[in-house]
Amino acid sequence: MSDDAPDGAQSLQMLDRDECLALLTGRGFLGRLGVIVDGEPLIFPVNYLADGRSVVFCTAAGTKLDAIVRGSPVTFEVDDHQPLHHSGWSVLVRGPASVVDDPGELARLRAGPLRSWVRGARANWVRIDIAEISGRRLPGI
Repeated sequence: MSDDAPDGAQSLQMLDRDECLALLTGRGFLGRLGVIVDGEPLIFPVNYLADGRSVVFCTAAGTKLDAIVRGSPVTFEVDDHQPLHHSGWSVLVRGPASVVDDPGELARLRAGPLRSWVRGARANWVRIDIAEISGRRLPGI
């Protein structure tokens, strides 16, 4: 049930961990990676998989990978919305990111269902451990 304000605005609902994980692992598989590069925040879209403990994505060499190798703090965000209903949700993950270098794990990831939308991006795999997860929902009208 939404808690509508007199002007028609709605209150945000905070999501618990289980709701956040369900949305993260069962939705569109396109998210946004946030990193710090030269002191500035940057956000990159990535397609991903999540298993409840971590988020993985593949990427080509470049800014994202360089930031992770340098130990930049990262965030990862997914969301969805229904503009006509004034509803939506977002989930934010924080945690350490690392390049996957274990040969067995790389083979498993490369054989799995995740296919980058960008040519050549499967060369490097990154794992973000879910240290913190939070989410919000706007229930709609």
